[in-house]
Amino acid sequence: MKTPTLSRPPAATTVAPVEHRRPRRRGRTTAVWILVGPYTLFLAVFGLAPAGYALWTSFVHDGSFSGGRNWTAVFDDYRLGEAAQNVTTYLLIWLPVLLLTVLSLAFTLHARPGRATGALQLVYYLPGAVTGSAAALLWLFMVSPDSSPFGPLLKLMDVKSATDALSGGSLIAVLAVMGVAVHAGGWIVVLYGALTALPKDVLEAAQVDGASAWRTMWHVKLPMVRTYVAFVLISSFASGSQVFVEPTVLSTGAPGQISPTWSVNQLAYVYATQDGDFGKAAALSLAMLAVGLLTAWVVIARTRMYATDSTDSR
Repeated sequence: MKTPTLSRPPAATTVAPVEHRRPRRRGRTTAVWILVGPYTLFLAVFGLAPAGYALWTSFVHDGSFSGGRNWTAVFDDYRLGEAAQNVTTYLLIWLPVLLLTVLSLAFTLHARPGRATGALQLVYYLPGAVTGSAAALLWLFMVSPDSSPFGPLLKLMDVKSATDALSGGSLIAVLAVMGVAVHAGGWIVVLYGALTALPKDVLEAAQVDGASAWRTMWHVKLPMVRTYVAFVLISSFASGSQVFVEPTVLSTGAPGQISPTWSVNQLAYVYATQDGDFGKAAALSLAMLAVGLLTAWVVIARTRMYATDSTDSR
């Protein structure tokens, strides 16, 4: 008779205690606020607060609430139309030339990398080291035949003095060339940095597929850096629409040729300093701010700047 074999009960499985880890969300939030906090503080103190004060000032005249009197007076001023026309013409000439210069040079540097790339970036950036009134004074000498290194060329063009170079429509051309020389270098460095961050496997795939350098630039690189291009466009429009220092300084070399209210920003300055009417100056400044915000919104919407699709840049 066989003795029945009793099976042993399975050994109890030892379950290791699960260690509950606290999420790192709190640490990430702290890091975000450390990075964003100073900018938010400066934006509130030096951006939002002055804008709010300007909004209140634009509805005040002689210490009392005046409704839309300041706004009506600004838009009825004939000088505003002339200043807006000057700035619009300047932007229509300067912005396309600036974007074309920045894109062409940045893409060329990226397509032809070499030892000279860093040196060329420095060469492109150097003119931007001289900005504001210093740049305007430098260009004032550049268009003066007696002191300019291009004096023979200017005399050949029948330019006898800085007044001749800055008279009529020549002023806008000089401002456009000056603006490209001052601003292009920095944007070339920024865009070139964005291009170097593009995934190499995508660029190699385009090369394997037989895409030419032009098609790779137009259909691969440009869509992937469109956010940077949109940023350049928005920032450049804001800078160009507020042109002030350049025509103000150049007017010293061509007395009587450049109006003190040539640009919209100069007109706002005249309201505040010569007329002592801060309400009109605030109204005009807020109108310029509204134009800049509207333009930024249109560029962001048309370029899908904040889209998160596969073609978006890093």
